Amino acid sequence: MYRWLITALLLGMMAQGVMALEDPMRPPGGTASTGSPAADTRFVLSSTLIARERRSAIINGRHVSVGDTISGARVVEILPAQVRLHHQGRQLTLQLLPVAVKKPVPAE
Repeated sequence: MYRWLITALLLGMMAQGVMALEDPMRPPGGTASTGSPAADTRFVLSSTLIARERRSAIINGRHVSVGDTISGARVVEILPAQVRLHHQGRQLTLQLLPVAVKKPVPAE
C-alpha cells in the first residue's frame, strides 16, 4: 500500500515539474508581467497584413485592426513594418524585426 502512495506522490511531483517548463517555441518578449498591468504592459508585434480593403496586425498574439484596443492601448496606424499605438497619453511605435537574408559565401 505504501508503495502505491509513494508512486502516486512521485508522479504528482514530476507532473508539476513538467508543467513548469517554458515553451521553447514562444516568441521572444512573450513573458508574463508581474507588476501592475498599467506600468508593466509590453507589446510585441508579430506580423502585419496590408491589403486593399483592410490593414491588420498581430500584437501579443491577438489579431487587431485600426481603432481596436489591446491592453488599454488604441491602434492608431498599421504600416508594412510597424504599428503605432496610443497608450496612456503617449504614442508608441512597434516595429517588426528586420529579416536577415543569408547569402552564400563564395568558395575559395
